[in-house]
Amino acid sequence: MDTKKLILKNAYKLFQEKSYQEVSIDDICNACNLTKPAFYYHFKAKSDLLIHYYDHVVEKMTLKISNKNDDYWKQFIDLFIQLIESSVAIGTDLVRQLFITNLKIDKGSFDFNKQFASMCVNLISKAQSSNQIRNKQDPKELFIASSFLFTGYEVFWAIKNDDKNTIQNVIASIEVIFDIQPELKKFDKCIFNSIVFPIK
Repeated sequence: MDTKKLILKNAYKLFQEKSYQEVSIDDICNACNLTKPAFYYHFKAKSDLLIHYYDHVVEKMTLKISNKNDDYWKQFIDLFIQLIESSVAIGTDLVRQLFITNLKIDKGSFDFNKQFASMCVNLISKAQSSNQIRNKQDPKELFIASSFLFTGYEVFWAIKNDDKNTIQNVIASIEVIFDIQPELKKFDKCIFNSIVFPIK
């Protein structure tokens, strides 16, 4: 493992164990057995570690896209579920820091990862051809819409500090946008609490 990946791996682990604010650069260097100059050779500041978060997540995705498997919609949804689970795994603290860092200066943390985008667009196209997806809009446009939807839910989840229904809400909403065949639906509807839609 190269030094940059080693730093990222140990930093994210420490952020999960403590919190972003509580972890110092010294802590990260100690976990990696590196000196501070070695850290600063790769990163200008602790906040720069956040820039690479989603690239780090995509690299860890274990889903294998198989030409033998024609369940393209399920493969697409599984990619998004892995993305959601990765955010849940690191917790709301680090996700908030991701947004704070990028609100100050756009560091590109929420730019579309090319590898992830390519996998998704390919699966959307195949799912349309096999009539699993009834929405026949451009696959790239559908991917962009689902990505913005995911980011919106991620903001909501971070603000509300751990919405237990995040996966169901994201996937159910994506299913509405894509207009999938009823038998392929994973969830019937979104689940929101009364804070979002007050019942009067």
